[in-house]
Amino acid sequence: MIEAVETKTDPTPFSSDVANAVLNRLTFGVVVVDEAARILSANEQARLYLDVGDGVLDEAGRLAAEIGFESETLRRRIAAAAETGRSDAALLRRSRSAKPLVILIEPAPALTGERAVLVTIREVGRASPRVAERARQLFHFSPAEAEIVARVVQGLDTAEIAAERQVSINTLRVQVASAMVKVGVHRQAELVSVLSSVDMLD
Repeated sequence: MIEAVETKTDPTPFSSDVANAVLNRLTFGVVVVDEAARILSANEQARLYLDVGDGVLDEAGRLAAEIGFESETLRRRIAAAAETGRSDAALLRRSRSAKPLVILIEPAPALTGERAVLVTIREVGRASPRVAERARQLFHFSPAEAEIVARVVQGLDTAEIAAERQVSINTLRVQVASAMVKVGVHRQAELVSVLSSVDMLD
């Protein structure tokens, strides 16, 4: 006979060392804010952006955009997500890079009675330096396929990658097609989506 054992877990966000360790391994920023955009918690990657004001910043304990007029829009979207329970997204410009930050705004379950919002921060076209290695391990890519798909995930087009690798565009297309078969997708956008998801941990 199997006996059910009741266990209790502490549902407080970021309360355990294990949760913090996992969040700090993510290659993108994670900030938990309340409905007024007050910062409740942030992982190490988010702190890198916030501390130098790279696209986002900690403005007296509140999440703000580096470009002033974008802050009000960001805060309105956070408040709306908390109020309606609907997700949202935004692109925030940066003075340190031509590539904007992708901000995803997700309502979080009310674990402690207050409404919280999960804000993720990711650079457009940023891929971990280890995405090629992970792709090889997970999908058994050849070294060439792994390097090519890593560049595709970073947003380079076929002509740029072919010129960089000094191969013909046809050769490159064959290698991308081979990678798509190994992943089990039919379109390059699907390939990018799948490979972006393997780039979550540092």
